Amino acid sequence: MKKKMYILVGVFICFVFMGGSIFPACASFQHVRDSGFTNLPISVRAMGMGGAFVAVADDYSACYFNPAGLVQISHRQLGSTYSDLYGEGLLKHSFLAFVEPTPTMGNGGVSWSHLSADLEPEKWEYDLWAYSYARVIYPKKNLTFKNKFVSLGINLKYLKQIAPGEEANGYSADLGYFNKGEKISWGFNFQDIFSQINWSTGRKEQIPSNLKFGVSWKPTSKSLLAIDVDTSWEDFLKEMHLGGEFEISHSFKLRAGATKIFQKAADVTLSMGMGLQLRLMEEGIKQIDFNYAFSYNNELGGTHQFSLILGF
Repeated sequence: MKKKMYILVGVFICFVFMGGSIFPACASFQHVRDSGFTNLPISVRAMGMGGAFVAVADDYSACYFNPAGLVQISHRQLGSTYSDLYGEGLLKHSFLAFVEPTPTMGNGGVSWSHLSADLEPEKWEYDLWAYSYARVIYPKKNLTFKNKFVSLGINLKYLKQIAPGEEANGYSADLGYFNKGEKISWGFNFQDIFSQINWSTGRKEQIPSNLKFGVSWKPTSKSLLAIDVDTSWEDFLKEMHLGGEFEISHSFKLRAGATKIFQKAADVTLSMGMGLQLRLMEEGIKQIDFNYAFSYNNELGGTHQFSLILGF
């Protein structure tokens, strides 16, 4: 069994690191539109897996990747993330979330995401507050959520931006779907279904909608493989994410992944990460998770990311 596991891990890692050459450039889709700050990922665990997390979504970061996955959380979670994007000290991203499980009523969470930019002479800040909610819709009598279920989730978001010479605030909403199986799970997150940004200059605009679709597979009890695809009305194929997580021991996991942006033929980001988990027996804090990820892009350089999750 262990030999098969090592072979599987080796094949998958080779596949990930060959991603830049096997993905098509899709040069006919050249309508790149920045969805902005609302699409900055907030999970270090997921980034270690190349951002493939829509059909995993089993911790606080489901608030971003797929709110319907929040029903998998069985105890309160407080999660935080910090990133110095591209290691230049110019773009800093922080995230804080709290999730409250209530099996009879559904699970809810609140989160705050903050991006600051110090691009002399310009400085600006972006904040996003969100309320997330998820509920199992089938089977209705299943309150354990461990084997098979179907769930729906929503994100309601409020945004505020302070930029040189003008400010903006607005709102947007996401809709998530999650179908969990014993070996294979799948789901989607329709991001920014409707939105509006109001600028102090009187200008109004919308955030382009984005559909994240994902599938995950557990070939063994100690391994997890996942793939996500991003698409929109403007770009039929925007991004592809491949990732894997491999359990070395009960408290230590390794991860690897790759991201391909189809509108840019050479834009491939490789990533790797690890996770440490400490289980406590006392009352109060019952579990502490520490995650680290490093991603590298030929054009933008490397980014180190750290996160801490408290379960109680």
